[in-house]
Formats: sequence, C-alpha cells, structure tokens
Amino acid sequence: MDIVSQIKKHHKKTNSVNAAAKKGQCSWATAKKLINSSEKDLAKRGHRKKESKLINDDVIEAIGKIFKEEKEKQVPKKQRYKAPAILKRLKSEGIYHGSLRHLKRTVAKIRKDYNYEDHSFKSFLDLNFENGKYIQIDHGEVEVELNGVRGKGYLFVACVPGAVLRFCQVYLTKASEAWGAFHEDCFHIFNGVFPFCIYDNDSVIFNSRTQKPTQFLNDLESHYGFEAIFCNKASGWEKGAVENAVGYCRRNFLPGIARFDSIYSLNYYLKKCCHEDRQELHYKYKIEKTSLYNNFKNNLLPLPEKKCWEKCEFLKVSSLQTVRHDGYQYSVPEKYVGATIKAFISVSEIKLFFESEMIYEHQRFYFEKIDALIFEHYLDQLSRKPGAYKFAKVVQNTPLTPELEDIKKRLEIRCTEKEATKEFIQILLLKRATDPELFNQAVKMSISFGGITSTAISLIIKQLEIQETIEDCPQELLPEKLMIHKSGDIDLKIYQQLLPEGGFE
Repeated sequence: MDIVSQIKKHHKKTNSVNAAAKKGQCSWATAKKLINSSEKDLAKRGHRKKESKLINDDVIEAIGKIFKEEKEKQVPKKQRYKAPAILKRLKSEGIYHGSLRHLKRTVAKIRKDYNYEDHSFKSFLDLNFENGKYIQIDHGEVEVELNGVRGKGYLFVACVPGAVLRFCQVYLTKASEAWGAFHEDCFHIFNGVFPFCIYDNDSVIFNSRTQKPTQFLNDLESHYGFEAIFCNKASGWEKGAVENAVGYCRRNFLPGIARFDSIYSLNYYLKKCCHEDRQELHYKYKIEKTSLYNNFKNNLLPLPEKKCWEKCEFLKVSSLQTVRHDGYQYSVPEKYVGATIKAFISVSEIKLFFESEMIYEHQRFYFEKIDALIFEHYLDQLSRKPGAYKFAKVVQNTPLTPELEDIKKRLEIRCTEKEATKEFIQILLLKRATDPELFNQAVKMSISFGGITSTAISLIIKQLEIQETIEDCPQELLPEKLMIHKSGDIDLKIYQQLLPEGGFE
C-alpha cells in the first residue's frame, strides 16, 4: 500500500502516469490501473476470490492416461507427449479450456510420477541467416501405425532458419528416392528453390570415404540449381533450426503412436499441420510467419520441371515368378521366369520392365507381412496344375468377388472338385483378357440365366461387345441384320443349350 500511495501522490504532483510508473517501478498499465482504482478496490487487492479451478480431476486423469498409454506402447522418448500436444488433445476432447502456461505446471507434476523429468541444460550459439537464401534439411526416426500395422518411418523436415518456416513428410525409407521425393515436394510447397541447402553428412548425399558428395546429390544440384553446404561431422548446432524443427514436428504433429489408414493420409495430414503452423505468430517478431515468406519469396530460384526421383536396379526373376527387393517379393507373368528385368523404384511404386516393355507396376511394400503376388500372373500355371489351386499362396491371399464366389460354389455342386477347378480357372483366364466392367456385367447376367460355364460367359461377353460396337457406330453404316440389336434387350435364348441348370424360366 505504501507503493500505491507513492504512485498516487506522484501522479497528483506531476500529472504524468509515466512518471508515476517510474516512481513505483511498475508498468505504465499497472500504474494507470492503481491511479484509477477506488479505496474499496484497493482493499480487495490480494484477497480476490479465486475463479473455478480449470485443473480438475478429469484433466489430471486425462493427462495420467496419456502417460500410461505411452508406457504401455513403449513410445520412444523423442516422440512422447509434451505440454503443447497435451493441450491440443485435451481441448479437442473438451476436457480442458485453460491456457498452456496453466497446464504446464500440472503436466510437470504428473511427469515426475512417470520419471519423465529432464534436467539437462545445454548452451547454444545464436545464428543469423539471410532470409530466402538458405534452407536446412534433415530427417529423424518416427514410429507410426498404418492400416493397423506399427512400424518405423523417417520424418524428413525442411526449415528456413530465422523465419521458422517448416515443412515435413514421412517416408518409410531414407534411401535416395525418399530424399528426391522430399526435395520435389518441399520446393513446390515454397514455390521456388533456395540457392543454398544445408545438410549433415548422411551417406545418401555424402561419401565419408572420399569426403565428396554422392552422384545422387550432384543430380539434385544439377536439376534444381542449388548449392549444397555440409556441416562438420557431429556438429548439429551448425543447422540448429532444422534440428529443433525435427523435434518440434515429431512432438506436436505426431505425438505418441499416430494412427493413419495409409502413408498418403499421413502425409496429407502433415501438409495441413505445416500450413496451420505458418499462420501462427513468429516467436520473436510477433507477426505471421507467412509475412516473412512474402518478404523473401522473390529471392528464390525458379522451379524446374517436375521430376519423379527413382533408382534403377536389375533383378532376376526366380522360379516362383517373383523378383525380390528389400525382403519383399513382387510377381511377374510366367514367361519372364529366369530373365533379368529392370526395376524403377520410387518411394511408393516399383515399375518392372523387360527391355522397353512395361511388365507391371506394383505398390511398394515396407512393413506389411505380405508379398505382392498378383493372381492373374499365376493363371497359366494354375490352368496346368489345377490340383494346386486351393493350396497356392497367391490364391489364399486373393479375395474373390461375391459373384465369382457364387459361380465357384455352383460349379463345385455340379462337378467333381477337379473339373470345377479347371472350369473356374478358365473363367478367370477370360477375366484377364476382358475389360473389367464388361466381365462383371457378363458374370452377373450368366448367374441370372444359370449359364455359369466359361463358354456361356464368353458368348455373353461377345454379345455385349457387339451391342457396344453398334451403339458407337453411325446408324446409316449398320447392316440391316444387326439393327435388331439396336433396340430391346439382349436375346440370350440361342444359348439355351449351354445352360445345364435348366435354361430360362
């Protein structure tokens, strides 16, 4: 109260709030509030009734549940929930509505019970980079759950030092194809190429034996036109912005073990997070980070044409009709057994070529417990070895449509197991050589009319093809004998002898 009296007296004497604030060693806002307060208000200072508690039992229980889940799932230390991520989760669940500062104290207390305290302190150097000229790129491990399968991925992060503009994506490999795909996405997000890119000594881009960049990095520099700068070995502080950014993205965007349907939905989510992060205020300048980008975007180099970064390998086809890459088998048709084929491998696909002919384009697998065996590739073998049908791995791993399942069951009722399998394989061979939509229509019609043999389905397909051709052809060019097909339903009565289940009703 003595200080309050001094502030009031000095204000009466000088009529200056600023002078009164200096006299009382407080802020201008505090001095003005005290000067305008009544004696009744001043008497209540320090005795105000506390508002209802924001940290209640539900909040404490929810925080404890998060830490308990982390222990059960053995979440890596670098990926555990921190206060900002806990705040975001509790607010989305409607459990907590207070501030981050208020929550941090509670999180710190509960963290002690789980031995999560970190008392390490380090010193850092303050670095200054010219905006729009430098970008730092790095990656770190992250665990995710994709379509119910938990596995390890690599969180690639690019950060503009000073502006704290971040971009991140997850790839399930850290090989050259992932580095190339990330550069392509990164530069298109920023709509330009930074003249200088700063890296550590990763083996994909730097050969530690020769102490020179790899051929892959030379290709990157040549395509995009930037110049690479390497940090000294074990000197992460030389690219502290991206070192912090990797931790920031991992803690705030992917805390715990994040779950997604696919790698595509995961990376879409990360792009959305990065976009929202750019709308936030810069910690130092208190303006939107987007404004900082607008200040230097004209300094960026122009974007070159889009490029799909792939690596090429030569793989030999085994007697199982497969080529092997990173522990997974990818099937090819039987005629390529024993041949050496060319594989173009990107982060998401494996394209197989024999000379200039493209054999097949497979989705690339990483931690799924299956092989990429395509049913149609094995039909020729199965037609010669029908006895192996129900034991073949490719058959067991390939679900049939309900219509084909229905045909298979009907065939098994009418014929012996061997004959039913042979006939069903002939139907599948027909499927391989027919447009999928046309085949499905023919199968449904064959079931409707009881014609479940490959011959009957083949004739229905031909009838449908004739009708399709007629509809696409100018009427004046049609022969009169075909005009009957132009209108009305398809007449299948001529195939009655092929329908041993009783024909038409």
